[in-house]
Order: sequence, then structure tokens, then C-alpha cells
Amino acid sequence: MADNSEIIEQIEELITAVYRKRTVNPWKDGLTRSTRYENLFRERLPDWPLLNQTDKVHGGSTVIAFLLHPGHYIGVTTRDGIEIRLKRLGGECYQALLEISHIGPFARIRFTRETLDDDTKGITYEEYSVPCREEDEVFLAVLLIKLDLEGIIILPDEILHKPVSDIELDVTDVGCATIYHCLFDEE
Repeated sequence: MADNSEIIEQIEELITAVYRKRTVNPWKDGLTRSTRYENLFRERLPDWPLLNQTDKVHGGSTVIAFLLHPGHYIGVTTRDGIEIRLKRLGGECYQALLEISHIGPFARIRFTRETLDDDTKGITYEEYSVPCREEDEVFLAVLLIKLDLEGIIILPDEILHKPVSDIELDVTDVGCATIYHCLFDEE
């Protein structure tokens, strides 16, 4: 697609500035951007509770979890906290995880389903690239409008999985970095 080639070219320029030439430090104001996005989405998506899960030390992106149920997030996301949330929601929890790169106007969205087995106390975690339920498609439609207003582009997996062979990152073996690693998860 012509659109993908333009996006890939833009990403390549960013990767060059950050990793090859080291002329840009996108992480410098990462916490400020993270707080800005958290406040923006709290205001613009009030029907979906959110939790800012951005890694305050090593984050290459802002990570916002949206609860796709009525209610609120409680406490820290420990195993006990997850189990309490699952019990409160009837044993099943649906969320959307939005990652916004600190390098450029790019994002990734995933949908998750967590279930609690009352007998074994086991928690099953599943991840999808599309909404799990029909009602979650409403959330996605509203989110995409809000992201578009901010000039943020959701990247498809075919772009995210493209290799960037001459970049070495902490999270990959030499020669195995992908666009996803460079934009969202460099540490």
C-alpha cells in the first residue's frame, strides 16, 4: 500500500534520528507526555476507566489500560489486585491496552481477556488484535476518533513486525530488532 510506504519512510527517519545519529532523545519528556495522554483520555473517554501503566524508568511508550466494564481500577496491578478485580467482574475482565510511542505519532492497540478459575485460582490471560466482544467495538471506534484528532496513527502488525537489522537494543539479540521494538519497547 502507498500509505504504508509513507508511514514506513517516516518511521525510518525517526529510527535514524534516535538510534543511528542519536540527534533526538524522545524519552527526555516521556513522563510529561504520559501524564498528558492520561489526562486527555480521562477527559475524552470518560465512559471507560483507565490506568496509566507506563514504565516510569524504562518506558519507550505511554501505556494506558482501559477497563471495558463499568467500574474502576483498584490498587496496584498485583496478582491479588487482578484476582479481586476479576471476582468483582464475575470472573472475566476485558481491557484495551493502548501504547503510544515516545518517538513519534504512532500507537498500537491490543485487547485482552482475563479469566479466573474459581477452583484452581488460576488466571488465564489472552491477547487479541481486535475487540473480543461486539460492545468493545464501540470503544475502539471512539478511541480511533480521539487518536485521529491527536494525529496518532495505529500501526498494523505487518509494519510493527518489520525487522530493523542494524539496530541493537536491550530487548533483542543483535540483528533482531523490529519497528515495534524501536518505537515502543527499546529497553
